[in-house]
Amino acid sequence: MHIICRKPLTNNRLRLFFRPFYNNSISINSVHLLPFVRKVCPTVMIAAVMKKLLLLLSLRLAQCTAFSFCLLSFSKAQTDTLTVMQYNLLNYNNYTSYCTSSNNNVSNKDVYIKTIIDYVLPDIFTVCEMNQLQTSIDRLLTNAMNTSGRTNYAKGPRTNYSSSDMVNMVYYNTEKLVYHSYTAYPTDIRDINVYKFYYNDPAISITHDTAWISCIIMHLKAGSTESDASERLAEVTILMNQLNALNNPGNYLVMGDFNTYTSSEECYDLLLNHTNSNIRFYDPISKPGDWNNNCSFAAYHTQSTHNDYDNECMAAGGLDDRFDHIMASLDVISGGKNVKYISGSYKALGNDGAHCNDSLNEGSNTSVPANVLAALMGNSDHLPVIMKLNIDVTTGINDEAKVPFDFYIPSNSAEDNGILVSPCSGCYSIEVMNVTGSLMYRFQSEASTGYNTINLSAVPKTASIAFFRITDPDGNVKVYRTLR
Repeated sequence: MHIICRKPLTNNRLRLFFRPFYNNSISINSVHLLPFVRKVCPTVMIAAVMKKLLLLLSLRLAQCTAFSFCLLSFSKAQTDTLTVMQYNLLNYNNYTSYCTSSNNNVSNKDVYIKTIIDYVLPDIFTVCEMNQLQTSIDRLLTNAMNTSGRTNYAKGPRTNYSSSDMVNMVYYNTEKLVYHSYTAYPTDIRDINVYKFYYNDPAISITHDTAWISCIIMHLKAGSTESDASERLAEVTILMNQLNALNNPGNYLVMGDFNTYTSSEECYDLLLNHTNSNIRFYDPISKPGDWNNNCSFAAYHTQSTHNDYDNECMAAGGLDDRFDHIMASLDVISGGKNVKYISGSYKALGNDGAHCNDSLNEGSNTSVPANVLAALMGNSDHLPVIMKLNIDVTTGINDEAKVPFDFYIPSNSAEDNGILVSPCSGCYSIEVMNVTGSLMYRFQSEASTGYNTINLSAVPKTASIAFFRITDPDGNVKVYRTLR
């Protein structure tokens, strides 16, 4: 539908305007259409536009039983979900004086990792502490990934410009992703690897469009000394200098074992607050703080799974550090380029939040099945971190899915705070409507680039469905539906 009035009369504009009606299954006729058409069209065009709209809507209604389906089906989109998992494997097939064939046997690790893969079925699986030999990389693919009847996993190219005894690697689901290219940046410790993929959209031969995502894997210098922190800063600086030179916003994840004890550490701050806002990364769960030995962050700790000193290969002390991360670019957080972080999906696998400074299996832990818990205990002193991404590749008009900002109300906010993720600074208009389309509340909010907390305490609570219609400084619109 491409009737041009004062504003483009797009399918999305119609869908947003009539959302209260079709969600309530109210039939639409000229009484409902006329006020909308008057807003966007010159007087001389109203009659012609009304006639065409009613004709188009009647044709659609003849094929559908519910108007909600009709409006939503004006544009088609290929949607899918990607599960991303990052894991420090702990010296996979890499024997040392303290990690031996007795306490870190690779055959046992194959079984443990297979158990975890069987449970999670990641579409992107990035790993640290992989023995640098190609045979070790191939071994994991054969013994843990493409097992249990699976043949759909592939691996990325190996690099080791830094001449380390261990490397990073990515494994991916070829049914959903197509490998495109890679690069690597050497550091004094290990390579930083960048792998680029695109979504294997069944309609790509017709639409010539798809979703792209780049995964950056880092295993930063371990240790708690000032020198160790300086080395981590040097490594991250290499990455950010490269990204700054490219200055290419997009769908990026940076993941790995960062070995950071606090969000105030310089290397972590550089990722979040680089002077070039195009290349900044965001913590999907927005949990800054002093993570080390701080039980207020118990649900987010990733190391160590063991509190005892029975295995010399594994660190002891229990879960008390948030070393392992997946961070995302603004486009991934906001969903501006076909890939969007699914709010609430980020977690440390097996961490139930009740084992601060304890072994993962101390007492009760029912966050995962018993065999998965045993595999997490047996394989590594780190926990995997997981997040899910929504893929939305549009084959028609779907402006709502592609707006460059995001708005949602976290489940733990008691509905008094909303989160607005903005790609720029500016003023947003927020309108709150009930199911009949009546305006309940309207206000404006100044937002800065990144996460913004929006106070909703003044918005009436009616114990029924409410619609938040958010308009950004450029006129893009998103509608968020909630029970309030």
